[in-house]
Amino acid sequence: MSYLSLPAINMADFSKGTISLWFRFSEDAVEAARTYGAGYQTPDFGNFAFGPDIFKSTIPLVTFGRKVMAHTYGTVGHVWTQTEGGAVLQAVTNDVVTKDDSPCEPSHLGLEVRDAASGIDGVTLKIAFQTETRAEVQGMAFEATDVHWAQVSEGGPFQQYMTVRDVSFIRTGQPEWFLISPKFNVEPDKWHHLLVSFDFTGSVNVVALVAPGAGSETEEEVRNATIKSYCKCCYAFDDENKKGKDNIGNSIGFDQPTIGWVPQDDNGIIPQTAERAVVAYSPTPPNPFVTGGNVDPAYHWEASPIPMNGGPVGLPASAEYVDTIYHCEMAEFQMWGGISLDTENVINRRAFVDANGKPVKPIKAEELMGRRPDIQFHGTNKWQQGYNTGTTGAQESTTGEFEKIPSGQFIPTAKIAKYLPDPSLA
Repeated sequence: MSYLSLPAINMADFSKGTISLWFRFSEDAVEAARTYGAGYQTPDFGNFAFGPDIFKSTIPLVTFGRKVMAHTYGTVGHVWTQTEGGAVLQAVTNDVVTKDDSPCEPSHLGLEVRDAASGIDGVTLKIAFQTETRAEVQGMAFEATDVHWAQVSEGGPFQQYMTVRDVSFIRTGQPEWFLISPKFNVEPDKWHHLLVSFDFTGSVNVVALVAPGAGSETEEEVRNATIKSYCKCCYAFDDENKKGKDNIGNSIGFDQPTIGWVPQDDNGIIPQTAERAVVAYSPTPPNPFVTGGNVDPAYHWEASPIPMNGGPVGLPASAEYVDTIYHCEMAEFQMWGGISLDTENVINRRAFVDANGKPVKPIKAEELMGRRPDIQFHGTNKWQQGYNTGTTGAQESTTGEFEKIPSGQFIPTAKIAKYLPDPSLA
């Protein structure tokens, strides 16, 4: 398959960003991704330690960012035995063991091929942003350090007592990442436009509250109150702004509507570990038979930029992921780091898609954003040459002409053919 790749981009890390892309994918690409996913083997490090999946059943459209590694942790069984009055009392617990690190998926825009079991039998968007920073958590996982039995009263039955320690760090093996996996289908063999803008400059905090049903609160009210601070992401697909739990809500709740929430804001988003925290959180009342680790759940993630500078960029993927590059056609790619916008504002969308559903000349977006994109591909010749006319690939000379920056040019691999018809949502 043909693709464009830049091994290392000279572009600052960023916590805000905006990406615009026109694309069309084939039914053949869907079947190829489905076949790849069916045969995919999750990295297995033994002792029930599995690394993150990388582009399983995914059709990438653009990948970017430095490689990020996840710590992997496994478990081994520990048998606790005690003999009392001729009876053998036994319990089995799991001890955490550290395994090798495993690479994470890069930040990317793509398509995910799903089946009926996931709630959508078809293709949906996949928007993922990977950071390098892990969250601080407590009360999410425990490991036994001692198990013994004693009689509660003389002559009475034996009660199991347990001492535990908090091992919540296993939940943050992968540095935090944001994932949007909406509930609408994306049709193959027709042009689509995706405009994504995000702001991850705020920290994310989750605290434990009472469980739903303890009072008059509903499950959603409890979860929303549990999320004390969050980040934001918005996007428009085919010139339609998308928001709310079905479009921004978490991937964990993809087939569980009661879990598919958005925190107090139709464009609110929190990282994946925070989503798991919200789903699982309700502080456990003190257990008289368990000591050493009864802490209320808590989660904190400090704002962290996308690790961009020096990392590879690929359209639809960089060379490392060539096995997951499928038949896609692309046009009018623009990417800004450090700038975000509101996709609900029609005026903003008109800088990328006109009222007739056709692409707009790049100058309109430059005027809206206040500068040229960091990465830009406009025109068939530029795509075929890998000529990046963004600020990382071209600079304006004293005569007003643009000169190539060699280090910012993409490498074209295989033939990049001209496509017909031109991009249009009509």
